[in-house]
Amino acid sequence: MQRILTTDDLRETKQHGSPGFPLQYYLDDTRDFYNSQVSWHWHNEFEIVLVSEGTVIFHIGRHTLTLHAGEAVFINSGILHQFTAENYGIMPNIVFAPEFIASPETDIYQKYVAPVEKSTLEYLVLQKDCEWQRRILQLLESLFSHLSSQTFHELQVRNLLSEAWLILTGQISAAPEEARHGTDRNFSYNSVMVMIQYIQTHYMDSISLADIASAINISKNTAIRYFNAHIGMAPVDYLIKYRMGLACKMLRETSDKISHIAKSVGYENTGYFCRLFRKHTGLSPKEYRRI
Repeated sequence: MQRILTTDDLRETKQHGSPGFPLQYYLDDTRDFYNSQVSWHWHNEFEIVLVSEGTVIFHIGRHTLTLHAGEAVFINSGILHQFTAENYGIMPNIVFAPEFIASPETDIYQKYVAPVEKSTLEYLVLQKDCEWQRRILQLLESLFSHLSSQTFHELQVRNLLSEAWLILTGQISAAPEEARHGTDRNFSYNSVMVMIQYIQTHYMDSISLADIASAINISKNTAIRYFNAHIGMAPVDYLIKYRMGLACKMLRETSDKISHIAKSVGYENTGYFCRLFRKHTGLSPKEYRRI
C-alpha cells in the first residue's frame, strides 16, 4: 500500500523530479493507497491531475469536487488537498515546480508564473464542454502519453506543458469565486494542517475538540473558526466524517463484527456508533454491508 509521507504540518516530504528536471509524472490508482485515499498533504509544486478511469472525489481546502473520467483539475502551489474514491479512480498526473515553466529571474516567470502562484486561486477544474478547457485536456493527454513512454524527450514535455500553461494563465480571471481563498489564508492554514494530522493519527482514541485544539495550542473557538474557514466544517464534524469513511471501507472489505469496527474507529459504544453511521450514510452498518 502506498502512503503520502508528510511533515507535522502536512507538507509532503517526497522530492518530485530532480533539480535538473523538476517535474514528476505519476499514474496513481486509488486502490493502491490505504483506505483508497491519498491523504491530506500540500507541496510547493503545482499539480495537474487527470481522471482517466473511474470517479475521484477531491478535497481541496474547504471544497469537495467529484471528477469523472475525462476531467482534470489544476491545484495551485501550497494548497492542502486529498483524493479518495468510493470504488476506484485512475489518475495520470504531474507535480512540477513553478521554475519548470521558467526561472524566477526571467520576465516569463514574472508575467506567466508568479501571477498564478501568488494568486488567490486554489484550483481550476477542466472539463470538455468548455472550448479552452477541452484544448488543455487534449494537451494533457498528449503530455501524459509522452511521459508514460520509456524514452520521453524533455523539450517535448516542456513544450506541451508550456502550451497548456499559456492557455490556463489566460483564463485565470475566469475562475469561479468559490475556487479562491481569502486574503487571510496563511494566518490559520498551517494550524488546520496540524490539527488534521492529529485527527488522522488519533482517530481511534477518545478525542475531543479540546484535544484537537491543544495539538496546536489554540482555543476551542479558534479551532472551530480555523476549520470552518479552510475545510468548511468544524473539527469534530471532520473527525466524525473521517471515522465514518474508515468504517465504510471496513464494512465493504472485511467481515469484522460491527462492534469491532466501532472500536477500531474510536467508538466504545456500538449503539452510538450505529446512530452516527445512519446519520452520516442514511443506512445502518448492516444495511450498508449488504448493498
